[in-house]
Amino acid sequence: MTSADRRPRHVRTRLGAALVVLTGSLASTLASAVVAGQPGAVAAGATRPDLLPDCVYGASAPGLSGLEPRVQRDAWAYADRLAGTSSAERLAAARTFAAAEAGYVYGLPLVDLHDTVRQFRFRNTLVSVASLSTPETRSVVSPNVDTAYTVGWLSLTQGPLVIDVPDTDGRFYTFQFMDAWTNSFTYVGSGATGTKAGSYLFVPPGWSGDVPEGVHLVHSPTNTMWLLGRTLVDDTADMERVKPLLEKYTATPLEAWRQGARGKSVVFDNPPPRPPKPATPQGTDFVAALNQETTIDPPPSSQRCVLEALGPAGVEQPDTTPGAVLAADSANAVGNPPGSDEDTPQNRAIGAGTRAAVRLIAGAADRYRATTSAGNRGWSVMTDPWIGDFGRQYLGRAVIATDLLGANVPRIATYPTSYSDGRGRALTGEHRYTITFPQGHLPPVRAFWSLTMYRQDNFLYDNEIDRYSVGDRDRGLRRNADGSLTIFVQHAEPRGAKARANWLPAPAGAFHLILRLYLPEKAALDGTYRIPPFVRAD
Repeated sequence: MTSADRRPRHVRTRLGAALVVLTGSLASTLASAVVAGQPGAVAAGATRPDLLPDCVYGASAPGLSGLEPRVQRDAWAYADRLAGTSSAERLAAARTFAAAEAGYVYGLPLVDLHDTVRQFRFRNTLVSVASLSTPETRSVVSPNVDTAYTVGWLSLTQGPLVIDVPDTDGRFYTFQFMDAWTNSFTYVGSGATGTKAGSYLFVPPGWSGDVPEGVHLVHSPTNTMWLLGRTLVDDTADMERVKPLLEKYTATPLEAWRQGARGKSVVFDNPPPRPPKPATPQGTDFVAALNQETTIDPPPSSQRCVLEALGPAGVEQPDTTPGAVLAADSANAVGNPPGSDEDTPQNRAIGAGTRAAVRLIAGAADRYRATTSAGNRGWSVMTDPWIGDFGRQYLGRAVIATDLLGANVPRIATYPTSYSDGRGRALTGEHRYTITFPQGHLPPVRAFWSLTMYRQDNFLYDNEIDRYSVGDRDRGLRRNADGSLTIFVQHAEPRGAKARANWLPAPAGAFHLILRLYLPEKAALDGTYRIPPFVRAD
């Protein structure tokens, strides 16, 4: 028995039946695709057939357009390099490649989210860390140093869950609930439900039943949810007041909750060791993971066409019967299944297609960053309303999953990011910089703001004064005579008491900064407020 034969049946059949999808109108397609006088060649330009239906490509947005022509171009370029093959074989290869490339863009957030939540070990339990992030923190990329984190890998395959939160007495907190496709489908806490105590019943798709009195009903779009909670902490001393709140964040199965039971929260004083997040699978391994995870968490019915169109790459409509979902969920808790390791034309095309998708997403991320940076004096300002509520914005969803997995919707928080000074020169510890906020023009927020330093790898910079950010809760910052506020960003300690008080240490090499705005005001979302640039001081 081969390794492919040992895979679950729903994975084997999806890969094995892929080429059948290419039948049907293939003969008529080929009839118009052969160049006269060049037997076996596929026509170039407009005479070449579309490889996938339009539904696969989703919607466009500024800086995130061009998915269809890129996939078409990549796929035909791959097929044209297949020497000694017939036009039928090249068309099959092009369709398989296109389905793999587009399928990777479409499915990456789902696979990445499952890979992420699987690392948390505790399932259907809320886990908090009663300490602020440090340079050793690896549980999330670009961690903030303003809040205590609470995370929850929540599964509704066994039934509904009740999330209980205490009264935080006005203290800012937010519970962000993401479905398996990384959409932030609801919020609990500041800016949403308020800071009073409450119980929230999360139910899986298709559930019907009685809701306990006083409990708020929330329909989850998928069986898998990722909860990412943030509770404001002013400093280390304040953490002692926050820890009792963290202990009251709980998740409880509905039937146990009805009987008076409450889930046990887990609160660590320091982040527990966590294995490195595995690399996103490629080739047939990605297809196998996608097939397993769409069984647990299928896309909305309005996107059924997408999975149907990805058949040439081995993707199939999911079996969502209860037995199949539970079996896939049990297997998925352990890890991703292996794909086919056979050296076949189809598998080679799938591998090439997913590798092309990685390059495509990276290029789209660069273009989107450039688009959101235009006219913003070195800042990339991402306030598009589709962030966190992606709909058919498949390429944008993949870009955010790659760069900012877990990002809030803009009305809850925005994350302007700067990699360059106001003249477009890359930020580096080889130079000294300042950023000055005029009096009355600090970041407009209803909650809080902070400016955080990151190394090139998106983690905090370990420095001699243990300062990783500055913000509106830093009492030691010193104003200029005119009331403005200048922050000094540089590697070496600056001269002068005021400069040292307002110093944000930078690494010796490349770095970037994120300006977090929690509950941003309208001016921060519509572009009315313009963030000051970083100015090179040497």
